[in-house]
Amino acid sequence: MSLIAVIAVFAGVFAWRDVSGQQAASNTAPTEVVRQEHVRIATLLPFAADQLLEMGVKPVCVPGLRGRTPEAWDGIPTVQLDHSAGPNLEQLIAAQPEYIVTGAVYAQFMPQIASITKAKVILMDVDSISSVTEHMTTLGRISGRSERARELIDLLEARLAVPMEIGDSDRVDVLAIFGTPHSFYAFLPDSYLGDLVQHAGGRMGPNGLVSHKIYRGLAPLSMEMVIDYDPDLLLVLFHGPEETSRAMFEGDPLWASLSAVNDDRMHFISDDLYAMRPGMKLDEAIRQIRGYVQGVSVQSQ
Repeated sequence: MSLIAVIAVFAGVFAWRDVSGQQAASNTAPTEVVRQEHVRIATLLPFAADQLLEMGVKPVCVPGLRGRTPEAWDGIPTVQLDHSAGPNLEQLIAAQPEYIVTGAVYAQFMPQIASITKAKVILMDVDSISSVTEHMTTLGRISGRSERARELIDLLEARLAVPMEIGDSDRVDVLAIFGTPHSFYAFLPDSYLGDLVQHAGGRMGPNGLVSHKIYRGLAPLSMEMVIDYDPDLLLVLFHGPEETSRAMFEGDPLWASLSAVNDDRMHFISDDLYAMRPGMKLDEAIRQIRGYVQGVSVQSQ
């Protein structure tokens, strides 16, 4: 499978910006799922599906994911997504939604879908820490669960680590890539992962990258740029076993020339946490990225 095809599977992590939105924390008190008695919400965004269920709202459909599907989604109809053809229209019509929540990557298909389904479309992009709670607020409002959304936001915010107050000269240079050693993209500073790195005291680079036209938050870069940047910390999101991924990078002479690879400052991160369902388990993601960044800071002292 080509890298672009794999990126399409994750179409949502890299560029989901919202017209309104919210998010919740995962390990919260159990919620009783409400039957679809009032508002019918179709979500094409994994983040929104997770958060609605946390609020006790069962979506009329969820996005079809490649690979493992969250247990909480069992029994909910799915809508298949294609980055070039858009959401499956027949499946959306069958769900009879009043609202459709989707990422901006599918925005071009929404006017026609809204016209046919008569549903209101809400675009959401999980592209920063603050966007998580903003989107949670919106999901609570449209589902009639604003009070529960506020409870979940309060629980989440109580667990979040405060941002690291660090001067620019003391920040750790971070390169975060999606892909393989021979076909990859870099996460940009204005991506969800980029905001986590900034929050943790790092600085996403290198400078001067231009975002992909469709998958905002990702940018192509050359191996020459990677070598020239020589980051303090290398984060890799690669769809495959970590052992295999690590062997591929360490076995490539160009990647092996990086100090981050040689000095054990390369870490493989979860596609579920940072790509497939970004925003879910936000507190866990912040702790993990902060640990990686602080680990580099300790080594440099």
